[in-house]
Amino acid sequence: WLFLLGYLVHFAASCLLLFKIWKYKSIYGLSVDTQLSYLFAVISRCIWSMETRLVETKLAYLELVLSTAVACGLCFLCYRLYHTTSKHADSFLRVYVTAPIALVLALFFHPGDDWMSMQILVSFTMFQEAMGLLPQLYLMRKMHEVEAMTSHYVGLIVVA
Repeated sequence: WLFLLGYLVHFAASCLLLFKIWKYKSIYGLSVDTQLSYLFAVISRCIWSMETRLVETKLAYLELVLSTAVACGLCFLCYRLYHTTSKHADSFLRVYVTAPIALVLALFFHPGDDWMSMQILVSFTMFQEAMGLLPQLYLMRKMHEVEAMTSHYVGLIVVA
């Protein structure tokens, strides 16, 4: 249940961010790499969640479908409104660097006993979500003013 609760808080944070982007038609102050990282994590979760006890609850299916839709929607809006952002994270925090690092970490540090198992994807999801927050935190540190909704989004993500 704690996994599910964390993912529901993450879903609420994503909905808050979706509302902010939709209302202001801007992704200023938002890291596109963070959203792509979370999309990769949700896609990975779609694969491995069918192999766990999370499938025993109907709420897990609903949360998974809604989280996937919101993550795709956020990435689509980031693509459409990419011209409204001015700052990006350094190249070492971009998604094309953090995703392979998360995968390598997942290969070595996963809860399963087998070398290749579905547990690698579980571990990849955790590493990807943790590393996905780094570009957003870096961007917030470089900006002088941070919008309230963006800081609430990051706060909810940290809680999740």
